[in-house]
Amino acid sequence: MAVPSTSSSVMVREGGPPPGDEAQSLDTGPPPQVTQHEMTDPATLKKSLRTQAVAQRDRAAEAAGPRAALMIARRCLGDFVFMKGAIIAGYAAVHGEADPFPLMAALASNGHALCLPRAHGGVLTFHAWKPGDPMVVGRMNIPEPDAKARERRPDLLLVPLLAFDRLGYRLGYGGGYYDRYLREHRSRRSVRAVGIAYAGQQVDSLPVEDFDEPLDAVVTETQVIRFERD
Repeated sequence: MAVPSTSSSVMVREGGPPPGDEAQSLDTGPPPQVTQHEMTDPATLKKSLRTQAVAQRDRAAEAAGPRAALMIARRCLGDFVFMKGAIIAGYAAVHGEADPFPLMAALASNGHALCLPRAHGGVLTFHAWKPGDPMVVGRMNIPEPDAKARERRPDLLLVPLLAFDRLGYRLGYGGGYYDRYLREHRSRRSVRAVGIAYAGQQVDSLPVEDFDEPLDAVVTETQVIRFERD
């Protein structure tokens, strides 16, 4: 499956294996002693899945090994064509997340402007950053650029996640920051979102809410997975 051509700054080549049969299964059954509404409420189901997803991510990281970040970088650089002038947003990996920094370092070497997120007051913004720049500790103890760093409007977002499914939906930490940012900016301009993950974080399906924004693709240490999006 190919990602729709929504941006003149970032393009994705055709090809690559589709999602395989190796997707894991998270227990989507309701927690004990819940109401009938909670049994079918996506927000409640997501909350019950997060603990399982963290444990599954930790197992996936161990299985992927210490070279996973380099393998993700190589696959991304091999399958994506980054046009001149494209601004790329990454993130500072914490708590065992797949690390996009090797990929970002390679993109910086190729002349691309980079940025990292700042999450404050329920709003996600992106600020200029390059390898070696100092960072401050932000929300949830996540490193982020100083507030004085220039704000950027990225063409491509590299997105962290706890789990992802076959339709391109992701399970995050529950803040909704990326969903709100993508919904606002996709309505006004071309912007793509690519999940960075371990292969073992793929699941069959995730509960979805109306505000959830799907990813255009996911890059793992084993493959690039593309999703059709209207």
